[in-house]
Amino acid sequence: MDTRYDEYYNRLKNYSSLIEKQNKSIKVTAYFRLITFLIGLVITIYTFIIKSYIISAGVFIISAAVFVYLIIEHNKEVCRRNNLVALKEINERSLKRLNGEWKYFEDDGSEFKDKEHNYSDDLDIFGKSSLFQWINSSKTFMGRRALRERLTHPLKTYDDVGFTQESVKELAENVEWRQQFEAYGMVIKDLSTDPEELYKWGNDRNGEYNKPGFIFTARLLPCVTIIFILLACFTPYLDFKLPWIMILLQMMVLFIGSKKRNYVLNSVCKYKDNITLYLKLLKLIEGRDFKSDYLKQLKNKLTGDQDAVTSIKKLSDIYRGIADRQNAFFIIINILLLWDYRCVIEFEKWRIKCGNDLKIWFDVIGEFEALNSISNIVYDNPEWVMPSVADKKLILRGKELGHPLLGDERVCNDVVINKDRSILLITGSNMSGKSTFLRTVGINLVLSYIGAPVCAREFECSLMEIFTCMRISDNLENNISSFYAEILRIKKITQGVRENKKIFFLLDELFKGTNSIDRHEGAKALIKQLGRQGASGLISTHDLELSNLEQEYSRIKNYHFQEYYIDNKLKFDYKLRDGVSTTRNALYLIKLAGIDIE
Repeated sequence: MDTRYDEYYNRLKNYSSLIEKQNKSIKVTAYFRLITFLIGLVITIYTFIIKSYIISAGVFIISAAVFVYLIIEHNKEVCRRNNLVALKEINERSLKRLNGEWKYFEDDGSEFKDKEHNYSDDLDIFGKSSLFQWINSSKTFMGRRALRERLTHPLKTYDDVGFTQESVKELAENVEWRQQFEAYGMVIKDLSTDPEELYKWGNDRNGEYNKPGFIFTARLLPCVTIIFILLACFTPYLDFKLPWIMILLQMMVLFIGSKKRNYVLNSVCKYKDNITLYLKLLKLIEGRDFKSDYLKQLKNKLTGDQDAVTSIKKLSDIYRGIADRQNAFFIIINILLLWDYRCVIEFEKWRIKCGNDLKIWFDVIGEFEALNSISNIVYDNPEWVMPSVADKKLILRGKELGHPLLGDERVCNDVVINKDRSILLITGSNMSGKSTFLRTVGINLVLSYIGAPVCAREFECSLMEIFTCMRISDNLENNISSFYAEILRIKKITQGVRENKKIFFLLDELFKGTNSIDRHEGAKALIKQLGRQGASGLISTHDLELSNLEQEYSRIKNYHFQEYYIDNKLKFDYKLRDGVSTTRNALYLIKLAGIDIE
């Protein structure tokens, strides 16, 4: 971690220094601009007063040109400064992530929380102190959505896992490229802007502007009008009546359908900024020579039949032509050239050619953002291991497995689950670490299935569908008790097993919402059923009688956590041990509540 810390810290210092230099450069440019304006104004007025009109006009033109140039340079300087500020902020966040201060990051993905999902709520995938909050560096709607999809719908094949692992390792090594990609994304301020309306706009069509006859007429009329004007001006063969008739005709043509045409052209102005915001991101992807197969596949989606960068640049050219219409003097050109029709024809041609590709291009941006987020784990935690995810009889094996979100507070344990011992029954007293251990196994499996490294010295597993039943509560809106909510969650697991899915379950205190007799009998029956049907996983319980199942059923293995006391104070080491728990602390905790027990 020290190496990573030094890397981020040095980058932070470097960008801070560059920002100071850039601020000075911006001030110098602003001073030159002011001086140019004042000197040009004084000389122009003075030479005009002394009737040196040619010199006055020349000085005015030159000073105006220099002034405009300095404005352009000033804007470029400000953009460079903003980019440096973004890069500085990225490295500040990276240092906070290493220091364990990531829980204060604003974007925690709370809107993605779903209590009905198979595991995301129980394993803290979204929300405060979540996996999403820890790793996310996505700035666009597409990137956050892509990361959500990866976290909630893990990869389904071993090849996909392997390809993704190679991709995130490659991205992790290219820190400068990743940070620049994130910095460009920081221009987009509203993370909630769904581009669906933009995709619909790209797929819309105005057929009348694509008809060959319409296009031919819109181009022919201005040519005829200009020819008539030239003939009337420079030859004796034609007077100005016919040119005026043609001009009036074109004015009428411009008036016809103007509302509909203006709507189309204004929509270009409306969405142009949304599209060109992503142009730098697309350029960055196209300009990189990737090595891993999956990154190459993503890049190829931008350089297929329609090149993304070239196409969006073309849209920018169309936009500039449309923007010229706002100039009051441009009405003459609009009448002579039927400029509105030229713009709408070019735009419709662009939309037919490229409109359907907008979603593809933007989804590529989202995928890169999601992969960049995952690669943060790779780069920040070089001591972690990239898991071996393969189709083996082994279900799961981890050495020194720890919870990735606990930082320095984590306690690591070894765990082995195989075909012979496919269900681990975890007993232990209150607060001893049972639930945390279940979540440790679960969240590391999620990391394995998204192509990320895991918090372990060694880790290998097979592909399975994860189901959890841990944080179950009443649903007052649907009039569902916590016990019935738990039954519904268990039902999803048993249905998955019946459908021959490879199920990995994490169950915390089975059937705790009912009486002890029914709870014990129900848990016992469920465990046996899941074992017979080939499911595997971990179950934590206070019901010590369930541990007898190890003698009745060979697939079950007992483990436990325990507490100890120093100076009559309760302590935990959070270490997993073989066998059944032999300690209790409930009465101790009850006494702490002020309850006298005889």
